[in-house]
Amino acid sequence: MLTIFAAIPLILAVWGFAVPAQYRETFVGELPAKRAMLAAESDKPRLIIVGGSAAAFGVDSALLAQELPDYQPINFGLYAALGTRVMLDLSIDELRPGDIVIVMPEQQSQALSDTIGTETLWQAVDGDFAALACLHARDFGPTLGAFPRFAAAKFRYFLIGAPNPEGVYRRDSFNAAGDVINPLCSANILPDGYDPTMPVRFDTAMLSADFCAALNDYTAHAETVGATVYYHFPPMNAAAVESGADIDGYAAYLQSQLTAPLAGNPHACVLDSGWFYDTNFHLNASGKTVFTRQLIRDIKAMLGDTSTTEIALPAMPASAAQADTEAADNSDAAYFTMQNGVLTVNEQGRTRSSLTIPAEVDGTPVTALTADTLTGCDKLEKLTIQQNITALPDTLFTSCPALRTVTLTQPDPARLAVGQNLLAGAPAALRLQVPDGSYTAYCLSYAWSAYAERLE
Repeated sequence: MLTIFAAIPLILAVWGFAVPAQYRETFVGELPAKRAMLAAESDKPRLIIVGGSAAAFGVDSALLAQELPDYQPINFGLYAALGTRVMLDLSIDELRPGDIVIVMPEQQSQALSDTIGTETLWQAVDGDFAALACLHARDFGPTLGAFPRFAAAKFRYFLIGAPNPEGVYRRDSFNAAGDVINPLCSANILPDGYDPTMPVRFDTAMLSADFCAALNDYTAHAETVGATVYYHFPPMNAAAVESGADIDGYAAYLQSQLTAPLAGNPHACVLDSGWFYDTNFHLNASGKTVFTRQLIRDIKAMLGDTSTTEIALPAMPASAAQADTEAADNSDAAYFTMQNGVLTVNEQGRTRSSLTIPAEVDGTPVTALTADTLTGCDKLEKLTIQQNITALPDTLFTSCPALRTVTLTQPDPARLAVGQNLLAGAPAALRLQVPDGSYTAYCLSYAWSAYAERLE
């Protein structure tokens, strides 16, 4: 028995490091290429965009090169779940004299914190483990703790075949400059034009002091090598901005905490929903042109460049929201009440151990849930959520202490929006079942990967 236990670390090490890379075709599999871009020689200073996927989807490097010909653009934005500080740590030693760095994290708590996504990080560095040497010492413990799960998953893919996602979230969606270029990103596909699970907030409490300290250290180091750092807001869906948001007050507070100057006006980064693709921070192809045009103007203003920006604005594309194709099951409709557009489980339904969210109640279509939909369902053990539901709110399962299984019938994770706190207050034993053939897609999904440990 002792021999077996002693062999486990060795087995995991072999699975993790000796087995060929398995995540190269995934979205985060682009990280080694982005690191190589930063390390490559250049005959001119670089314009480096550092951030999450808002940068990857939101910046057109060809337009940057056209309007700022003295600089070589490098899009070093990838995925917010990695953590903004990871992208800072991976780029800090590659800065050179004359470089301009635009730090552009998503306007959400995770991106504005000091946390890192360890499981996602392992997937991103698969085949490029030298990147781990760039991490801060305080990250070694959490990163090591995530290794066993990564190694086991990697070996599983080695046996059944490496993941090769469909759609936009795959490595070949990136061009040579690190921008996401995919014909699927042609219009807004969100059912209501925005993602209700990802509100855009301007609350100073969401800005982590550790994040500010890390960015200030990065800025100070950049100055020592002759590089300059600016902070720029990402593109943000106007339909998702919380009512009464004090954008100016937040920007003033942010500037008081950072040594890097703010580039541009945050109001100019709040764009109509028609310019977005599938999240409140991911632009479609036309929106990318609109935002890059503004970004160029902001950079020129910081540089004192008075030249005109010759970029024509495209027409806003029509919405391309998709309708569900599933045959609806309304057998449990009697256990639900719809009042003022809000769905709740009624008194009779609260006695049930199993429920299926219906497609309609008393002739009214059901398309959304609220955090209070399942209030009082303390006997509920199994829940089925059909394709008519397009978003799952945070804390949905807080009132369900007996819940063990939630079955999601939507085969495409991109069509079921989810926030960062869906399982807050949920039972630890709760598992999320997804359709056959969709497991890998959910595990590698931009939004759903955070729940990979609960998926089956």
